[in-house]
Amino acid sequence: MVERRLWEADAVGSNPITPIYNLFLIVEKFTVEEFQSDFDNLMERVENGESFLITSEYGDAVIVPYTDEIEEVVRIHTELNNDAP
Repeated sequence: MVERRLWEADAVGSNPITPIYNLFLIVEKFTVEEFQSDFDNLMERVENGESFLITSEYGDAVIVPYTDEIEEVVRIHTELNNDAP
């Protein structure tokens, strides 16, 4: 059996990163139209730590509060995709 490393090890070497699964625990979901109609209130709730699932006919998206963990995930994703041909 071949041992496989977690992607985190490839992305950051031997320094583990904080798992982010708990950042995406979604309590409520809204359609795009519902989110737009109550945008200011819902954005304030996101700024206070809540996360939401936003649904549409084209797919779903999440909106989450900005954290250092999110910044790290975006940085890793950007670096990995900038290296692609």
